[in-house]
Parts: sequence; structure tokens; C-alpha cells
Amino acid sequence: MARRASQGTKSNSGRTILCVDDQEEFLDATRLVLEREGHRILTTTSGKDAVAILEQERVDVLLLDYFMPEMGAEDVLVEVRDPTLQVVLLTGYSTEKPPREMMQRLDIQGYCDKSRGPDELLLWVELALRHSAVVRQLEASSRGLRQVLSSCLRQEERLTFQAEIDSILEEASEVLDIQRAIIALAPPEPDYLPPSLLEESSFADSEREPELRVMAGLGPCQLGETIDSQLGPELTRAIIRAPRLESDRLSNGSAVLPLRADGRWLGAMWVETSPQVESPQWEILNFFSVQIANRCLVRQGATIDPITGLQSKRFWTQVVWRDLRQAFRYGDPACVVVVSLEGLDRVRMIRPRQADAMLGALGKLIRNSVRGTDLCGRGDHDEIVIFLSRTDLGGATRFAELLAQRLEEILLPFPDGPRTAQGNIGISCMLPHEFDLTRLPRPMPAEYFPDVERLLRARANASTEIPGEQLPFPIFVHSDTSWPDPHEVARANIRKPPL
Repeated sequence: MARRASQGTKSNSGRTILCVDDQEEFLDATRLVLEREGHRILTTTSGKDAVAILEQERVDVLLLDYFMPEMGAEDVLVEVRDPTLQVVLLTGYSTEKPPREMMQRLDIQGYCDKSRGPDELLLWVELALRHSAVVRQLEASSRGLRQVLSSCLRQEERLTFQAEIDSILEEASEVLDIQRAIIALAPPEPDYLPPSLLEESSFADSEREPELRVMAGLGPCQLGETIDSQLGPELTRAIIRAPRLESDRLSNGSAVLPLRADGRWLGAMWVETSPQVESPQWEILNFFSVQIANRCLVRQGATIDPITGLQSKRFWTQVVWRDLRQAFRYGDPACVVVVSLEGLDRVRMIRPRQADAMLGALGKLIRNSVRGTDLCGRGDHDEIVIFLSRTDLGGATRFAELLAQRLEEILLPFPDGPRTAQGNIGISCMLPHEFDLTRLPRPMPAEYFPDVERLLRARANASTEIPGEQLPFPIFVHSDTSWPDPHEVARANIRKPPL
């Protein structure tokens, strides 16, 4: 009959051991010895009951008597279905069978002579528990690999970037007992800089250290914020400098791994694991970091402009179409701000890489000047476009004034030397419409919101300057804040000749 450990027994190891022996006195003594080690102990005198327990409980180690009535150890092992279960055979006679032969034939992990006392039993249990932890980690990692491969093959079930990273972190948490994790990425650098040069220039001095922003995480973290605000400056500095190493264990018990893919350094993966991290766990942790880095590279290539570090034009327009649809439906204002640099066209004709460097400096300033909900992208003709959701004309104007002040403070790397930036800022706004929703076309024309996005950018480029003091970055505002008539857009699409 199966018995559980008493409810009052303290169990703090998190390990479960099943002891099977037909001598109750030996079971009681073994249970007391193992409970002092903090383990959860299950006992039974029947091989048949042991099989039933293994079908219902997750057991780390099975201590199994060789000779038992009705169902012996060999019969029990035939019924065991858990390949990760560690088995230590118990015997009262050291000369019953050669131990090495028994371990090979029965595929067990230990062979303990009961007559040698509790010390040898504790030694075999400790070895089996260590082996069990490694085997379960490897088995869980194998499941994670199969899951990653299957997700690549099932294209119709593709997840979003955030869902993919969350799934990988949850799998890593199960395998390695991760308490907290942060995936932080650096803004992309121009493609013409080789990775080695990029890293040397990035870590040459503290002023040029890249700013890592949180893109995903396990546990408490604020997406879109810098890791400095999440972890503090000292830990942030250690994380940023970690790419020089393959992996690093930090002083506070956490660990950091560089995220690399296709020869590029993308950022870092910081984790808080259990205090003792053994070498097999480092291998598994590196496996998960590689999966995350590959997905980050794919996302970066699809959504981020490599020169400015802002959103690519195609991705920016797709997201803006979605946000314009919501603004139209819920009656929210929406604004577009366009930033143009003076003289950039001439520089691009002579020195295109110098023009890219100027755009990169502008992109960095923009990234540090906007909210997490603002959409910043690279537009046509090297301009920067910013979509401000739920922002009226007054809010957009105040934003442009603050941005103009910051633009006046930066120096751009012109071919003849660093100079103060000059250019202009254009603003266009769509205020809540007054259309009768019951009379609108059903469905709305497919081209309506793309037309609105193009109209906003065109108005921002053809706006009128706000009167006042002449500044290096004057602000222009378009007076028309109305939405296009959906009926006119629908009729225009009907008149278009088929392709």
C-alpha cells in the first residue's frame, strides 16, 4: 500500500523520490533519512502500486528493491514510461548479480547494497538527483528545439515577434529556472560599417556606448525603455560591455549573453537564474540566445531602417494605416510631423556615406525625443516622418517646438566639418470628423486610409510657417485639418481603369 510523507514534514528541495521495498521497517528508516535532506518521499511495498504512482506523479528518482513478491524490480522497469526517470536498484545481497551487468542490462543509474548503511544510499541518491536535473533540462531543451523547428515549418501559424520571443523565454524558464530575463537591442548601425569596427568604435569610450532598449522580457520590465532605467547604471554598463565575451556571469548572480546573428552584434540577453549554473545549462542558455538573436535580426531587417535606426518607410506606413483607422472610428485627432535637413541633398550627391552619417545623428536625436507610442520612420527624400496618435494641433506644435530646440543643439558631420543642423519642421493634423457613420460606404474603400496617410505627409510638406522669430528650424503648419470624404474616394476608385 502506498503512503505519502507526513504533511508536517518540511520539503524544500523540490525533488520527489519514490522508494519501493517489501520491508516496511526499511521503508520507514529510508523515508526519515531522505526527508532530513528536504526531499518529498513516496513509499510503497508493492511493485504494482509503484507503477500506478509513476503514472500519476512526477518522480525524479526511483529507489527500487530487486526482490519483491508478485512483481519484482525487472517487471516494474518494463512498465516504466518516463525516459528521464533515474533508477537506483536496492539489494540486500551484494553477490546477487554483478552490479555492472545489472546496470547495463536493466539500463539503470545506480546499484546500492542496503547492508552498507545510509551513507552509501545518500551518495547514490545525490548522484541520481544531479543526473536527473541534467537529463530533464536536456529533454526540455530538445522539446524547445522541436517547437522552434516546427514553428518555422508551419508558415500559416506564424506568430508576431513579441509572441515568438515570449514563447522562447517561457521555454527557457522551464528548462533553466529563470526568474527574470530582459532582451535589450541596440539601434542598428549603417550596413557599410563592418561588425568589428562597429564594436571597437562603440566601446572605445563611455560616451559612444550604444543605448540598449528593452524589446521583450520575462518578469517585470517596461518595453521600449532603456535598460538603464530598468536595472541601474552599474549593471547596464556591465551588460553593454559583455559582447567582448562569449558569456559572462555578473557579480549579482545574474548572467548576460551577447545577441549575435549574421556577424552582427544586436544587443544582449540578461537573465537571473538559480545561484548555481553548471556548464550544461550554459550550453542550453546559449541555444536559446541564438534563437532570440535570429528572430531579432529578421525583425530588424523587416522593420528598422539601418541608417536612422527608425522604422522603415514600408513598416511605418502599414502601422500608420492601422492607427488612422482607429482614429477615424473613435474620433481621435492624429498628426504627422515631417523633419527635413537643409543641404542634405547636396551632401548626398557628393558624399553619400557622409549623408548617411548625418541622417544617423538625426535619427538618434529623434529616438531620444519621442514617446513610446509615437511612430518614427524614414520617409521619402531623406526626411523623417513622425506620427503622433491622439494628438491635436496644439500638442503637435508644442512637440515640434521642443524638437526644434533640441535640433539646434546638435552638430552634424558635414564634409567641411561639424556644423549646427538647419532645416524645417512641417505639421499636418486630422481633427475628429463629422461624417454620419450610418451613411458611409460599406465596406470603406481599401485606398481610403493609405490616401489619408499620403495626404497628411503632403500637407506637412506644403504648410505655412508660423510667424515669429527666425530659427534654424522654423515650424510650418497646414491649415486644413479635415478628413477626405470617403464617398469621393470610393467614386475615384470606381473610375480607375483596371490594371
